[in-house]
Amino acid sequence: MRNRWELRRRARLPGTDRFVPDAVTLLTVYLIVLYAIPSNRVISDLGSAGSVGVLFGLGAAILWTVNQVQGTDRETPGARPVRFAVVLFLFVSLASYIVAMTRPLPPQELTIADTGLIRLIAWAGILLLAHDGVPSMDRLVTLLRRFVVAGTLLAILGVTQFITRLPMIDVISIPGLQASMDYASVETRGGLVRAAGTSIHPLEYTLVLAMAFPLALTLALRRGDRPFLSRWLPVGLILLGLTLSGSRSAVIGIVAGVVILIPTWSRTIRWRLALSAIVLLALVYAAAPRVITNMRYMFLAIFEDPSAASRADSLGVFTQLFAVNPILGRGFGTFLPQYRILDNQYFLLILETGILGVCAFLLICLTAVVGVIRAGRTLADTRAHDLGFALAGSVIAGATLLFLFDALSFPQSAGTIFLVLGLCGAYWRLARENLPAAHAHVELSEQERIRP
Repeated sequence: MRNRWELRRRARLPGTDRFVPDAVTLLTVYLIVLYAIPSNRVISDLGSAGSVGVLFGLGAAILWTVNQVQGTDRETPGARPVRFAVVLFLFVSLASYIVAMTRPLPPQELTIADTGLIRLIAWAGILLLAHDGVPSMDRLVTLLRRFVVAGTLLAILGVTQFITRLPMIDVISIPGLQASMDYASVETRGGLVRAAGTSIHPLEYTLVLAMAFPLALTLALRRGDRPFLSRWLPVGLILLGLTLSGSRSAVIGIVAGVVILIPTWSRTIRWRLALSAIVLLALVYAAAPRVITNMRYMFLAIFEDPSAASRADSLGVFTQLFAVNPILGRGFGTFLPQYRILDNQYFLLILETGILGVCAFLLICLTAVVGVIRAGRTLADTRAHDLGFALAGSVIAGATLLFLFDALSFPQSAGTIFLVLGLCGAYWRLARENLPAAHAHVELSEQERIRP
């Protein structure tokens, strides 16, 4: 049955020939808000909840709720595992918040607990809008392509920052918004700039690009109807941006996101991509050899690296604090950076929302990955099939990098994670709605399937 969002998208405005914007249009605006506005800019009086992306997410949550309450069209029968998982996570987080309110809290923790719950609702709003609002597989591909374009522009900015050693966006003044913290786009490691684009921190920048990369790669491989340059330039620029980020996380994110795609490639594609990667690394080495040598050193001398040592030391702190509130934690967001920077989002989730909270969050990721893979296998169209694996690769890349830093403390990385999780839910829903048509679709020929 046709989704209520699609019916509303197709309804014309009275007296005009214009269409009412659909969820894809709204989420495109969200991409602009999330990545074009520097991540450290907020409405000062609202604190961490004053991010424009968070405010947009709250609007999305209200819109989704109104549509659920007022909608007259019934949904297509079937489970919605991602939606169920995120609602479960919200309930657990609310229970954790209630527990936090029953104990004495320092004033700064009290404020953070309130804004933390607001941020969770906003991220869930984006997830649910994407999950239930994308009306068709074609519109889903359109939104994914726009996400890749956003990642490409972010990578271009990062490469420019690397070359010029200038942040370039710190002079931007947006009326009503103020910087909530220092901007770190000219942070250095090994004498090289670690670009951050419009993100607060290079690791946040790395996560966004790492999640965009599997999608860019799959769209380049499977959308043979588009010009060669428009397909492959984003792949090269995002990969270059990750390479120049000066971070172990970039390599780990690339590998985590690509591994699941390998079974979907023919031998020809594997060889072509491997050779292309070698050529890109050779060009980077020729232009800036220290990039490659620094990256090699970061892995070979990992036990001598201060950031790796800090993560190892955090394990002892985590063990001591975990026993205090093991089930529901101390409240989302209440473990402040001045207490300790854990550099591990899962540890932080356990401390703040307990075992139940981290299990609920992992359930969102698990249902998203398993759902898109299972849904993809039901589709006869190879392009649609591989898109499911690309979404799975994007989630796996993001979920893996959560082991390396507290990603939900940063607006862009948190917004990106919940957006992609919502798109996984949309893919699952659309695949099930279109299952009869998908089985009747004629599969692409092998020659078209391996077209680069």
